[in-house]
Amino acid sequence: MKSALLFCLFILMACNHPSEQEATEVVETVDTTVQQTPAQETSQESDERSNWQKPEFVLESLGPLEGKTVADIGTGALGYFAIKLVGQTNAEKIIGIDIDKEALNLLNIIKDALPEDKSKRIELRLAESSDPHLRQSEVDVILIVNTIAYIRNRVNYFQKLKASMKEGAKLVIIDFKTKRIPEYVDAPAYNERVYLHVIEEELYEAGFTTIETDDTSLEFQFYISAEL
Repeated sequence: MKSALLFCLFILMACNHPSEQEATEVVETVDTTVQQTPAQETSQESDERSNWQKPEFVLESLGPLEGKTVADIGTGALGYFAIKLVGQTNAEKIIGIDIDKEALNLLNIIKDALPEDKSKRIELRLAESSDPHLRQSEVDVILIVNTIAYIRNRVNYFQKLKASMKEGAKLVIIDFKTKRIPEYVDAPAYNERVYLHVIEEELYEAGFTTIETDDTSLEFQFYISAEL
């Protein structure tokens, strides 16, 4: 049922060639639908995600993006942040990275439905849980949201990210705290979450030297930024 709804919505987008704002609205509608259960069914769910995810805070934390390349690791089928990056920032290029080929195929339909000046700024790239498949000195900013627990051998992975970062580049990691989180937030089980201090130590081990953490700005998530 959900797969059929996703397919129909994406085809509708592709056929109608909506504006970037309309594409974003469809993303939010699908996002709401695929996460609903009978007990949670509400038209306010996408608004609720904006409330706890605080995408404006996240985008602002990335710093000035004009002329820069941003890698969105774990972008997902809906490209939650990739779409916001292309619509709300002046980043030159957004690389949406995921290990799920089907998710990228769906996101590609959203991408193709955007106006050409937006669509051409997004590149989708299939990766592995142990390798982001980024090139040497390719990116200025790396964003990893709700994905860190699924990355294998994180120290080695962070070292690969370092190699892909240009001088002065920034890595931002946002993920769920190990606290009780309401059912309307699509958070993983406790045993699938990673403690903030564990990631911090892994970043130091990987060779990052400028690391800042924030576990208060977002209600259900912590924020880590790391630079070379």
